[in-house]
Formats: sequence, C-alpha cells, structure tokens
Amino acid sequence: MDVQEPLNALIPNPAEVVGLVEKLVGGMWPRSDFDRKAWFERLGFVSGACWDDAAPTVTHYSLRTPLTGELSSSWTSYSGRFLGISLQLYSSMETDNPSTRQGFEDIRSRLDALYGEAANPWHDPVVPAGVWNVNGRRIVIRFFNLQHSGMLLSVDDAGLATASEAEARRRNAPSHWNDSEERVSPFNLPSRGAGTKVHVDPAAH
Repeated sequence: MDVQEPLNALIPNPAEVVGLVEKLVGGMWPRSDFDRKAWFERLGFVSGACWDDAAPTVTHYSLRTPLTGELSSSWTSYSGRFLGISLQLYSSMETDNPSTRQGFEDIRSRLDALYGEAANPWHDPVVPAGVWNVNGRRIVIRFFNLQHSGMLLSVDDAGLATASEAEARRRNAPSHWNDSEERVSPFNLPSRGAGTKVHVDPAAH
C-alpha cells in the first residue's frame, strides 16, 4: 500500500475495530451462558458452530461480528465459562504485507492512547505483540509475518485466560526426573501406573 493511501482502505477500519474493543472491555463481563447470549445480541454478535470435535476444557465456536468485511472470528469457552473472542484481521498471502502491518500499528497506537503503553511479555522479534489489562479483561494483539501476514486480536477474561494457559502448560509439559527448569534429563519417566519402561527422548541428544 502506498503511504499516501487513506487509512479507510483498511477493512475493517482500525477505528471501527478499536470501537468494538472499547465495548468489550466496558461494563460487566458475562458470567453465565444466559448473560453471554444477551451480551452477544446487544453487540450484534452471532454465534456459529463449535470448532472442536470432542469436548475439551477449551471450546471454540465460530462468530460473526458487526465489523465491516469478511473476518475469521471466534469465541471461546473455558470449563463452560465464557473466556473471550478472537478476530483475524488484515490477512494476506504476502510476507510482511504493508496493509497488514499498517493495520496492526494503527490499532496498537489507538489502544496505547486509550489504555497506556502496551506490554509485550513474550519479547518475540518475529511476532510483535501488545498486551493491555483493562477492567479485568486482557486485550492482546499479534502481528504474524512468516509465510503469510496476519493480525490476531483477542479480548479475554484475564483470570480465565491465565487459568486456561496454565492448564495448557501443565497438560503439554513433558515429565522429567527432577522437574528442573533446565530440563537436563535425557529421560521421560512414565506416569504412575503406566509400567516401568523408561522412554529415552531422542530430541534430548
């Protein structure tokens, strides 16, 4: 995109996106499915099909929002409680697409102006990010720039998001003989009742 091209060429316009974020972080967060449905109706959200085959702790559903354009959006529940929503914005098949980066930078600038300078707890130079904690909610934006370009924006209940991520780490973490942070053991010990065979992790050599 030429730098002189107007911002309203971005669909949806960053101002429209940030306006929706303001609505998501204001007021009460839904604490029941009844509340969520009423909240969705007020916001103009339409829930779609579940994306998960089974019934895991975290469940994803497709979502239609009132934002301009065709977006890939979803909402998520954690242990049956409403966790939050995610929006994929300004996706492109190009690497480092100027429009995608412009959309990300503009939304970050607007959110900085509203909620203060963003934190970036991951410090990942490949995937720039911004995080704001507002009114018990966590706003996260990420700019992906590998084979394709894309921006992901999510607004979640901060407490539920922390609990969900902690559970995911526990579920995915390998077992180590001393549970050391350095993970120096070349062995993965079996869980209790799984037999006595010790599995050697080839990735550790």
